[in-house]
Amino acid sequence: MYYLSNASIKNMTGCHPDNIIVINEAIKTSPIDFGIPSTGGVREDFEQHQLFLNGKSKCDGYEIKSKHQKREDGYGWATDFFAYVNGKVSYDRHHLSMVAAVILSTANRLKKEGKISSSYYWGGQFGSADFNGWDMPHIEKV
Repeated sequence: MYYLSNASIKNMTGCHPDNIIVINEAIKTSPIDFGIPSTGGVREDFEQHQLFLNGKSKCDGYEIKSKHQKREDGYGWATDFFAYVNGKVSYDRHHLSMVAAVILSTANRLKKEGKISSSYYWGGQFGSADFNGWDMPHIEKV
């Protein structure tokens, strides 16, 4: 069984409580280790804008807000993740798909059990011409 590092836990500070519950539960049954990068949780406007300028986000943080930025309820609704394979961070599509599958199935189970109220969407499912599965290491509360 895997567990989140202290850094991954810290990187989720400010994420919606349901996100935190889902991620903490998913890691316990995941067939592949994973973590949360330093930019994987809540982002300030300028941080989001820098990711946009670096080509790592489609949201500029000002005109187009990311779900990583605080919403009306005061929480970020998105969390990014990475796979951790053979002692190294991996953004391989296969690895990220495996992690996303366990996160989404865990979220569905927890919602059915009444432990969370949110549904989730995976960035690998983004299907518009602009995204087309572009954001593989991303989940968001719907």
